[in-house]
Formats: sequence, C-alpha cells, structure tokens
Amino acid sequence: MAETPRLNGVIRALEQGQRAFGAFTNAEIDLALTFSTSAYDGVIFEMEHNPWDVKALRDCFQYMLNRRQIVDGGSIAPPVTPLVRIPPNGSEKNQWLAKQALGPKEPLYLY
Repeated sequence: MAETPRLNGVIRALEQGQRAFGAFTNAEIDLALTFSTSAYDGVIFEMEHNPWDVKALRDCFQYMLNRRQIVDGGSIAPPVTPLVRIPPNGSEKNQWLAKQALGPKEPLYLY
C-alpha cells in the first residue's frame, strides 16, 4: 500500500531534516491570498491577541487553497500550511476555541 503524502508542509520539512519557515498574520482574506502564493512553509493566523472570529478564520483557510497550485502540483495539500494561534488555556478554560479551530465543517490540514 502506498504511503499517503504528508499534507502539512511544515511537518514534512521538519521530518526531512530541513528548516521550516513561517510568518504570523491577522485572519484577513487579502493576507491569506498573499500568503497562499508565498515562499513560506506555513502561515500562522494570530488569534491569540486579536478578536476571535471563526468565520474569518474559515474564510482564510478557503482562500489559502489556490486552485492553480493544486492542479499544477497534483496534490490537494496547500503549498503554504495554515496554522492558528489560539488564546492560551489558563483558568478560563478556552478548550472551546481549539474545538472551533479544529472542527469546522471543512477539515483543516493537520497531517
């Protein structure tokens, strides 16, 4: 059975002993479009110190999927892996934020 290719470019680079480069950005569609074609391995949507907006986050993940890159690359893996920085989990019990980020209607790229 053929091995499933790694969809997460950050993990793939680290497994191959390479450095992985990423950048932090706000969850805005224009920024997601810009980062989707950048040379970074990953982009981290900063939601810890910005308002928590799961709709904006979902939209950013959709705009990270560049159809031309998918066709040319022959893979559904986005060339730039989207990640999310959620608020810390202290005594305020913010597990629900992680569940929202990891469990939207469309799957996120974790593997």
